[in-house]
Amino acid sequence: MSETKTTDRGVPEPDDVSFPAGRYGRRRERRRRRPITTAVLTLAVIVAGLGVAWSLQDQYGHGKYTPRLLAFDDAEPGRVEITFEVYKPAGEGAICRVRSRNVDGAEIGFAEVRIPADESTHVKATYTLAVTGEPNTGEVQRCWQADLPLDLRPAAP
Repeated sequence: MSETKTTDRGVPEPDDVSFPAGRYGRRRERRRRRPITTAVLTLAVIVAGLGVAWSLQDQYGHGKYTPRLLAFDDAEPGRVEITFEVYKPAGEGAICRVRSRNVDGAEIGFAEVRIPADESTHVKATYTLAVTGEPNTGEVQRCWQADLPLDLRPAAP
């Protein structure tokens, strides 16, 4: 008779478990751990994640031309006055796309505002935008370098 241990529940467990031969298939040996493989795979995933994050930041992050909406006034029918600031490289001009939308979210007016080149890196501008409906918002969508060729300019959303 084999010796037994008692578990926390009071149910005895045999020390040496033997299964009938051929009944449950071949028993597999314990696989040995491979910490180097795990470490290399973990490092590869981290490097790939950092690469994706860097490329997305480069593509969609804040660039050289960063706009910030300060205010908009839509009190007068048919127009919206948009006040914004642009951070840009010194000595370069910028073009900023401003727009207005109605309550339903449809675009009812847009314009590309030229910011002249000067030595300042921070420019405050106000633009009066003509609209074709009842405005609800005034927005600055994006800004880019003024002398970009047409094929390199950002596409409208």
